[in-house]
Amino acid sequence: MFLVVYSFFFFVFALAASAATDPGYNCQPGQTCWPSLQEWQQLNQTIDGQLHQTIPMAAPCYNGSSYYDLATCDVVEGNYSDGTARESYYGQTYWLNWETCGASGCSLYEPDPEETLFSTCSLGRLAPYYVAVRNASHISAALQFAQLHNIRISVKNTGHDYFGRSAVPNSLAIWTHNLNSLDFYPNFTASNCPAANGQNVGEMGAGVVAGDAYRFFNSHGMDITGGYEESVGIAGGFGQAGGLGDFTTAYGLMVDNAVEFEVVTADGQVRVINECNDPELFWAMRGGGGGTYAVLTKYRVQLHPYLPMHTYNFVANFTGDNTTQSQTLREVLTAHANNQIEWSAQLVTGSVDYYTERVSFTAVLPYGDDGSKLKNATAAFFQFVNHRSDMIVVQNNYTSYATYADYLSVTQVDAKATEPAGIFSLLASRLMPRGLFTTPETIDSLVEAVVYGIEKAKTLLAGTGTQVVFETPLSNPDTNQMTSALPAWRSALWHVIHVGEWAEPLAPTTQESATAGFLQMLDPLKELSPGGGAYFNEAHYGEPDWQETFFGTNYNRLLEIKNQYDPTHMFDCWKCVGWRGEQE
Repeated sequence: MFLVVYSFFFFVFALAASAATDPGYNCQPGQTCWPSLQEWQQLNQTIDGQLHQTIPMAAPCYNGSSYYDLATCDVVEGNYSDGTARESYYGQTYWLNWETCGASGCSLYEPDPEETLFSTCSLGRLAPYYVAVRNASHISAALQFAQLHNIRISVKNTGHDYFGRSAVPNSLAIWTHNLNSLDFYPNFTASNCPAANGQNVGEMGAGVVAGDAYRFFNSHGMDITGGYEESVGIAGGFGQAGGLGDFTTAYGLMVDNAVEFEVVTADGQVRVINECNDPELFWAMRGGGGGTYAVLTKYRVQLHPYLPMHTYNFVANFTGDNTTQSQTLREVLTAHANNQIEWSAQLVTGSVDYYTERVSFTAVLPYGDDGSKLKNATAAFFQFVNHRSDMIVVQNNYTSYATYADYLSVTQVDAKATEPAGIFSLLASRLMPRGLFTTPETIDSLVEAVVYGIEKAKTLLAGTGTQVVFETPLSNPDTNQMTSALPAWRSALWHVIHVGEWAEPLAPTTQESATAGFLQMLDPLKELSPGGGAYFNEAHYGEPDWQETFFGTNYNRLLEIKNQYDPTHMFDCWKCVGWRGEQE
C-alpha cells in the first residue's frame, strides 16, 4: 500500500508540476477539496507516521480543551517565556501575534502564565496539520500531497519570525525542527564543484538553533557567523535572508559565508546546490529569503578559527525632567554617531538599546588580543559618558571571554530582557548609510530622525524601545554580487529598529493605530536614505514598498528564479519574492 500510494502521489504531482499552472493553493477545511481522514492517514503512512494534528502549546491549560491536563500545563507554564524551550512545541510562535488571530487563539498571559488570554482554545493562525520532518523524503511527500489537494504549504523551524511567515492558517506545515544534525569538515569536498572545496566548513541541519551551533563548532576551535539570540534557527530564514550577528563586521553576513545547501524544490526533487550546481537557485537562497524557493534541509557554511570576545558595556539612567532627558538622549546618540565611522574601521560590532529615559550599550569585538583594541577604539566615548552629571551610570566597563560559547551566558540573559518570548511584538526598521555619518549636519538630521521614532513610539504603546545595531558587513562589500542580500547592507553603518511590545491582545483600533504609527515614524529615516532599505527579517510587516525595501535591485532577478523553480507558487509567503498580495 505504501508504494502504491506514494507512486500515485508522485505521478499526479509530476503531471501538475509539468503543467506549471498556479492552482491557488487555497483549499480550506470543510471544502470538498479538503482531504478526507483516510487520505490524511495515507499520507501519514507515506511519511513514516510523522503527520500530526496541531495542538497549541497552551491547550493543556485551557479548561474546556480536550487536551486539558494539569501536569502538562505546569510544564507549559514553566517554559512559556523561554524561547529555547518553546521551540520543542510545533503549536506556538515566538511572538503571539502570529499564533493568534484577532480574538481567536490559545495563548497564556506571559507575566502570569496561570492566566489564559482567550475564553476558549482554538488554532488561531496555526496550521491544522504538520509534518515533523525527519528526512528529505518526508518533505517531498508533503509537497506532493499539498499539490494534489490544492493546500497551501508553510515552512517552520522555531517560529522566530517577525512577519509570521512560518504560521499560515489552513496550510500543511513542514516542521524542520528535528533536522538538527551538526558536522564539521576540516577538509570539505563540495558536490560536483571543486571551486567550492575548502577547509573548515560546518554543516547544519535546517532545524539547528544558534546556541547549539556555537557550542558545537567552538568545540572544534571554530566560530560560525550566526545571530545574537541563541534560540534562533540559523539555517532557516535567518541564514537565507542575510543573517547578522557579532561576527558580521569581521566576516560578513551569514549568506556571505554559505558554501552549499541541500534543498527540496517544489517538484519534490532533492538537490545539492552550490556555485556550480543550480547556481541561480543557490544565489537566490543566499539572501533572497527563506520559505520562498525551496525547502532547505542542510546548510554548509564557512567557519573561522575562534577568537576571544571582548565587550564594552555602558548602562545609564537619565536624570531630570522630560526635557532634560530628551536632551541627554540626543547628546548620547550624537556621540555614538560621531564615533561610528572609527568603530566601523576597527570592525567593532554591537548594539545599543535607547529609551526616552535610559540607555543600554554593548560594543563587541572578536579579536585575538587582551581587549586593548576595543578599549582604544571606545576610549573617547568611555570618557564622554563617564563625566556627565545628567545621568546615573549603572555600568561602564570592559569584559573579555575566551570564546563565543563562554559569551553565550551573557547574550542569553540579555535576549530574555530585550526579546522576551510569549508576548506580542511590532517592529519598524531602516538601514542607515555611511554618508550620514560624515558631517555634523547629517549626523544631527540622523539623530533627530531616530529620536522622533523613540518619542513617537511612546505615544502608541506602553512598552517600547529603539535598538541601534552596528553589526554590518563592513569587511565584505560583495562587489561581485555573489549573494542576493539586499544591496543596502553594504553601505549601512546603522540598523535602526523601533520595537513595541505588549502582553495581551489589544483592542482592534489600538493595534491598528500602533501598526500605522510605527510605519509612519519611519518617514524621517526613509527621507535620509533614499533608495535604501530594511532587513527582511527585522522590519515592519506592513511596509508598502516591500520589493525595493527588502530586496532592492535584486528583486526582478529573484522573481525570475522563483518562477523557474517554483512556477506554481507553492512556497509563497507574506511579502516574500513572488508574493502577489493579501488575497494569498
